[in-house]
Amino acid sequence: MCVRNCILLLFWTCLSAIISVGCSSDLPDDVEAAYASLPEKVDFNFHIRPILSDRCFSCHGPDENTRKGELRLDLEEEAFAALKSGSGHAFVSGSLNRSQAFQRMITSDPELQMPPPDSKLELESEEVALIAKWIEQGAKWKPHWAFVAPQPVAVPRLKNEDWVANNEIDYFIWKKLEESELQPNEMADKERLIRRVSLDLRGLPPTIEEIDAFLKDDSPDAY
Repeated sequence: MCVRNCILLLFWTCLSAIISVGCSSDLPDDVEAAYASLPEKVDFNFHIRPILSDRCFSCHGPDENTRKGELRLDLEEEAFAALKSGSGHAFVSGSLNRSQAFQRMITSDPELQMPPPDSKLELESEEVALIAKWIEQGAKWKPHWAFVAPQPVAVPRLKNEDWVANNEIDYFIWKKLEESELQPNEMADKERLIRRVSLDLRGLPPTIEEIDAFLKDDSPDAY
């Protein structure tokens, strides 16, 4: 009886570990390699919606004339609803195995593959990995970003305290440079600065008078 109980305990322990880790170990090798370098949190609007729009909406989007399989992936209620074919759901929160759309993205069977080979559309390994992680993290759907009220975001802290930020936007730029292990260019000279800002704002180079005035202006807010 003791041996039987130990075996059962080991079985349930292993099963719980498999469930808690998720299904990423079942991913194709190239997708699993891409998975390792993904951001910690996958965002639907930033990461997932562009992939679905570019690769899936031509066959499963808002145009009913080109829609196939009576499946829409541009609407949340449709993307998570039972498939009309009766073979499960396109996406299931937290489950890669039960998400039929995802399974078709990773299958090698050309008859089942999504996007189909004849569509000339192809998902990159990183894109498949992003969808996998999104599903594992709960497949949270968001309305289009244009309809989401902007919220304040905490200004990131920098490792390099020598970098001087003129405004809050600079902190986000510096942070991305740090993450990418890049160094910023040296500050441009004033002749280049006034040329850039003039071309950006009005599409014309600065006049000689404007350049001379800017070069003579040493105040902190000259730019």
